[in-house]
Amino acid sequence: MLSDRPASVMRWNTDIEPNLLAFLGELAIISAHMEEMLHQLYWKHAGLDDKSGPIVTDNLNPKRLSEDIKKLVALDPAKAHILEDLKILFKEFEDINTKRNHCLHWIWSAIEKTETPKGSLGEPDVKYAPYRVSRPAYKQAGIASQEFGVNDIEEICQNCNWLNRRLYSHTLSEGTLRNLRGSMETRAHLADIFWPAPWLDRPLPPSSMPSDLPEVSK
Repeated sequence: MLSDRPASVMRWNTDIEPNLLAFLGELAIISAHMEEMLHQLYWKHAGLDDKSGPIVTDNLNPKRLSEDIKKLVALDPAKAHILEDLKILFKEFEDINTKRNHCLHWIWSAIEKTETPKGSLGEPDVKYAPYRVSRPAYKQAGIASQEFGVNDIEEICQNCNWLNRRLYSHTLSEGTLRNLRGSMETRAHLADIFWPAPWLDRPLPPSSMPSDLPEVSK
């Protein structure tokens, strides 16, 4: 603590409503978990563990992690469907992470509006929150600004939570995943919510059939 700090200091006046701040805090927490799972996926497909893994991936950014994971999975033709699903999830991660970076690292400000949109009963729409995130002055690339509202950040959080769930299934072994899904036999419709794995029981595409795999020399 700085020696000249008063005992009680006014908070920085952000002009941002509390529920938006709460969603931004949630986004920061769940996006950190999401990046953690990228490391775990890398370790799984590279044959690393919680001791050797951090040595390899310590300084890798999410983009590099995703690209390397796809290359590692592609080494095994029998994992073709896993790879296809991961490509979908990594594209979603890229989209979410771009928005996340804007929301957490750019400059927020309230937009002054001459009119407030009205709801169906003529009352102000409580979801309407005119905010803008602007590219910091020290950054030279990227869009200049983007408008966000509370409902926009809530939607990003929801998408992030579901992506976390989808990625978590990929961190498990096939046996563990099947056991977890099988344990919900009486509530099978919930298995795809708690342990989603759309790739699990799909047949391999023709390009990945055993006849196409390289012969093993004897």
